[in-house]
Amino acid sequence: MTDNAPKPSKPLPEKKYCLRSESNGDDIVLFFDSVEGLPDGCVEKEGTETEDLLLVIEGMEAPKNCPALREGAVYTICRVIGDIEVDVAGIHCKQLLHRAGTRHHWLISVGWARMPLALILDAWLSGVPVGWRALNPLYRPSWIEACMKLAASRNWRQVLVTERVVLSVTGLQAIEDFYCHLGEALFGDWGYAGNSNLDAFEEVLRANQPERILFCIPDEAGFDAFLARTTGRPDYATVFKQIVIEAGARLSTAC
Repeated sequence: MTDNAPKPSKPLPEKKYCLRSESNGDDIVLFFDSVEGLPDGCVEKEGTETEDLLLVIEGMEAPKNCPALREGAVYTICRVIGDIEVDVAGIHCKQLLHRAGTRHHWLISVGWARMPLALILDAWLSGVPVGWRALNPLYRPSWIEACMKLAASRNWRQVLVTERVVLSVTGLQAIEDFYCHLGEALFGDWGYAGNSNLDAFEEVLRANQPERILFCIPDEAGFDAFLARTTGRPDYATVFKQIVIEAGARLSTAC
């Protein structure tokens, strides 16, 4: 485990999740222990809502003189990690079906969801020894997003685990694989090195002592072809290497 491992800046709260209302003027945040019933995969924000799901919230206590959830209201569900709140779903509460103490059963629709992101963060915080290579490729975008959330809380500054990074694309299938590999190579298990947006890569690189880093490309032709194929941009590798040099890092094909 490296110094980039997820370590909350304050002790974990008793509640693992929170709900934020998206209604104007409603700034109340409700905390709770667990949630069941959200889609297992990712539901895109631009997609059609998933209707009529049964949502079970456990351990939610509303503040005094404040109602819990309201029918017809829209909420964002967040996973709480110390000072960080990671958005994992957007829901529309349609009907309260049952309430027993702090356990609530709701009929909802889901506008978007990122539950793989919450599962990954839960695994990290529980010390589960899982890496991105062991997971189905469908988890790659969520893995990168989880790494990004942690790095963003530190203004992208992370601890380098090496000063010599070999940019080999052997065994990689998609651009998400490349950025999972690059983040891990630079910063260890939960390292973030950007995503297919080259501006993100440049911002992270410049924040982490680029003058110390040597990027080594053992097969430049294969590297260039892989990035062109997986991004649809013939100039992607050229721009990537230009960012490396302009940031002050070193680049070599003599590996």
